[in-house]
Amino acid sequence: MKNFFALLTRKKLYNLIPEDQPVSRQQFVLFRIFSFTGAFVCIGVSAKMLLTIDNAGYLPWMILALCAVMLINFYSIQTQAGLRKAYLIMLGSAVALLHLVSYSCGGIRTAGTLYFGVIILYAYMLLGRKSGKAFTIVVITHVAYLFIVSTFTDWTSFDFFKNDITLINEDFLVNAIMSFFLIAVQGNYLQSNKNEVIQDLDKKRILLEEKNRILEEKNELLNTYSHNLEKTNAELRKFASVAAHDLKAPLRAIGSLTGFIEDEEQQFKGEQTQQYFNLIKTRVNRMDQLLDALLEYSNISDAVIQPTYFNPEAVIHKQALAWKSHDVEFSVSGSFPTLFIDEKHFAKVVGALIKNAVVFNDKQIKKVVINGRFTETGFFVDVIDNGPGIDPAFQDKIFIIFQTLQPRDTLETMGVGLPVSRKIAETWNGGVTVISRPGEGATFSIRIPNNLVQEKLLNGEMVVESNIPGI
Repeated sequence: MKNFFALLTRKKLYNLIPEDQPVSRQQFVLFRIFSFTGAFVCIGVSAKMLLTIDNAGYLPWMILALCAVMLINFYSIQTQAGLRKAYLIMLGSAVALLHLVSYSCGGIRTAGTLYFGVIILYAYMLLGRKSGKAFTIVVITHVAYLFIVSTFTDWTSFDFFKNDITLINEDFLVNAIMSFFLIAVQGNYLQSNKNEVIQDLDKKRILLEEKNRILEEKNELLNTYSHNLEKTNAELRKFASVAAHDLKAPLRAIGSLTGFIEDEEQQFKGEQTQQYFNLIKTRVNRMDQLLDALLEYSNISDAVIQPTYFNPEAVIHKQALAWKSHDVEFSVSGSFPTLFIDEKHFAKVVGALIKNAVVFNDKQIKKVVINGRFTETGFFVDVIDNGPGIDPAFQDKIFIIFQTLQPRDTLETMGVGLPVSRKIAETWNGGVTVISRPGEGATFSIRIPNNLVQEKLLNGEMVVESNIPGI
């Protein structure tokens, strides 16, 4: 029985319509409703004619023929692509039949005109707004045409009903009931929980409510994590600060005691002993610097930021002059805007990158180019050197605090400048990146977001290409 019902209602064809197309599914259901109810109406009207009118002629059989057209049209469609054509055939056949019926059943006053309202409704639902408007124009034109031919010609009459007022009234009653029945069936479906669009909206509403519930739970959990993370970070920063300050005291004591011992044992001290003392002093100084660096790195997020408008080129010149030397060549090129960030922080970032470009440079003449440029993602300051370059495998390592590519005994460095620079830039929602290959030098780029750039050029087309004075 279930299989028979599925076959009768074309369940297989219905299932070919994707679930994410609820409107198309609803149109198919309305098509099925109209095909079945329309066939029922055709059978009912034709039966009434055959039972109440002697010598009813061809009209009841034409109506039954329309019934056959509707059912054949419904069961002959095999793919979703053919549905729109089937909708047009069904509605067009109904309009054609009503046109023929009007000639023998009263012209403008035929009860069949009531069915045009049903056709217009289904045209909008099945074919969309454009086709619905077209059917509306056809119906209005047809009614106007019937008025003209009924008023000014003898083409139409009630001869089919033998001009019997009882039969005319019966016909109107039956057709009125049938047309209202068709509208009611359509309206009942559209307002029922079987409506495909309503079902889809209900599913999406339930899914959205579930997602909102999950999202609220996750937000609550995220807020808890965020609160705990802030608390943990604050505790870590406090620990780093306390540890740095507390460790400095014994370090100073070690340094002082070493000096005392060195002074007391001066007459017994040999060259080897002096080396040991120097090594102790070096390590104490290194530890002191490491603690200072740790304190600076941990306090960047808590540092008071005082953004001001300033000329970055002037800051770059000042930082470059600090590394003035006979074997270092600097040049500045590109365009520089007015920036709105913390000037001291910007100076620290630029200074760290310039120091990196000079200290780790293995060339006899160390060349450093500082270039300003614009992109869609922000303003960039590039610090380009002709040094030994950095293997891509180690380019992430250099931004980790206390990580160095050379042993500290070979080159005394804390491994703090680049990590601090990146962390500072991240407080602007910017960043510091590097592009480099071994033997080809390195390009470190500072990115400042567009919202922190006041203007793209200070003085019109300001393109600088000059050596820094005094170097």
